[in-house]
This record gives sequence, structure tokens and C-alpha cells, in this order.
Amino acid sequence: MPIPVVICDDSSFARQQIARSLPRGWDVSVTFAASGPEALDAIRAGKGDILFLDLTMPDMDGFDVLEVIRRDDLPALAIVVSGDIQSGSRARVAQLGAVAFLKKPVDPQELRQVLDEYGVLGALTAAPVAADSRFEFVDWCQEIANVAMGRAVNLLGKVTSETAELSVPKAHLLSLAELRMLASGLAAEGSYSYVSQGFIGAGISGETVIVFYDADAVALARLLKYGQASERPEMGELLMDMNNLLVGAFLKSLSTLLDVKFSLGQPRLWTHDGRWPAMVNGEGDAARKVLTIEIGYTLGPGRIRCDQLLMITEQSIASLRERAAIAMEAP
Repeated sequence: MPIPVVICDDSSFARQQIARSLPRGWDVSVTFAASGPEALDAIRAGKGDILFLDLTMPDMDGFDVLEVIRRDDLPALAIVVSGDIQSGSRARVAQLGAVAFLKKPVDPQELRQVLDEYGVLGALTAAPVAADSRFEFVDWCQEIANVAMGRAVNLLGKVTSETAELSVPKAHLLSLAELRMLASGLAAEGSYSYVSQGFIGAGISGETVIVFYDADAVALARLLKYGQASERPEMGELLMDMNNLLVGAFLKSLSTLLDVKFSLGQPRLWTHDGRWPAMVNGEGDAARKVLTIEIGYTLGPGRIRCDQLLMITEQSIASLRERAAIAMEAP
């Protein structure tokens, strides 16, 4: 009799990648869930003796799902598959009852070892598991940004000894006019400064912008262990250090995931004077498309708000689509 399995992730690409990584011939019946409530409903319906669970999801994240499973004593063996690889997140899911933690993108051999350890493989004689084929290009872009984000905050956590809270990245194909509106929305949040940095490699070019709000300057200095900062420190120095840590790790991870070696431009510091870097203020057709990924972080006990925009040029999209097609076919 097939083992009922639920694969829960808000990313359709991630759901497919996990399904393709299951041991070939494993006798299972797979239910795909795009949210925490969907996964819990499937478990209660007897469709999820084993649950593969993402952590970073909107509305109800993976931590919340694990809490409900423990509270209601639901019969599900939970295996977390996440881009949030921070030690604090790993410890928390273990406390909530997850039996294993696998980082994204999942390694099929590592996944098989976990299943074998818990004795749930049995004889591998069934047909291969059918993957969930409902995904879009922007969904793949969002997922690789999610993984790069998790690796970046993991490095930051090693420096600060703090765990960051992550939100789900939002990927859009925006016109230049829409991108300017998005940037204006960030500016409306309060007095801010930011660092921009360009990158290019193998037909892919773009720019990343990391924004911090001036009200968080003291908390940010404490997070980075700038002595006993009691007065407002110099925001520019703080922001450049954060860019080197967070954005540097993000771009390195992104280049690995895309199998591209990026050449990085020099980071540039900007203050809140209404100006934005070239990709936002650029001249030309305001309707041309820019792949834009919004990333949000909440850092440290001071709950420091940090916004990041990843912008990739219209000319790069064809190259990215080729990589997406390859990734979507990979086991």
C-alpha cells in the first residue's frame, strides 16, 4: 500500500524539485500543498504520514505548521526542506518535532539516507513519482532568491550570533514605471540610506539595492558589535559593512545557484535625497521589463528592518529562462 506523502511549499518549483528528488520507485502517494493550512488539511485527511515542509511561507510558515502538528498530535513524520539554514532555525524545528532538516536545493542522496534511517523506504518497486508541473518562470526566480537569502543570513548569523526572520521573496516582471513606484514606496517608509551594487556575468546583469532606515542605526551598530554604541553612529559605515556581509553572500550564493561567475561593481552609498541608482532612474522606454525581486529581513533583537531589491535587466531574462528550463528538468 502506498505511503501517503505531503510536499508543502509555496513555490511550485520547489515542490517539483522535492518530488523529483524522491527515491525512484518509492511506493508513495503524493499530495502537493501550497500553504500550511493545505498541508494540515491533507494530514488530517490521512494523506500525509510523511511531510516535507518548507519554513518560509506567507501567512502560516513552517514553524507554525510544526506547532499545530505537535499541539494536535497529528500523525506526520515532518522533514523540513528549507533555504533558511540558520542554526537558530535548525534548533527551533528540532524542538518542534521535525525529524530532519534538509537544505535547499535538496540533495537526493541525503534525502534517501534520511528516509532509510527511519525505515520508510521499503522495496523500491513502484513507478516514479509524478512531479507537480504547475510552475512559472517568476516562481523559479523567487525560489533561487529564497535560497540565496537563506545562505546570506546564515553568514550574517555567524558574525552576529543572532537569527534573522525571513519573509517570502516577491518576484515580478515590472515596467520601469512600476519599478519607480516600488522604489517610491520604500522611500515613504521613513528616512533611509542605501547601498547599490551592480553585477554581470554570462549574459546576466543587474543591480542590487539594500535599504536601511535611519531610525535603526543604533540597533544596527549593536548588532554588528560596534562597541557599546549608545549614540547614533555613522549610517554610511554601518551600511557598507552590512552590504559586504549580507549582499556579498547573497550574490555569491546566487552565482552558485545559477552556475555563473559574477563580476561585481564597487558598492555605492546613497543617502535619502530622492535619487535611486541607474536601473531605477534610467532613461529610455518606461514600459521595458525589469525582473525585480523584493526581499525583506528582520534582524536581531532590535527587529531591524532591512529591504533589498534585486533588479535584473530585460536583456538578461532570456538567459535566465534557459537556466530555469534546465533546472525544471533536473532530478
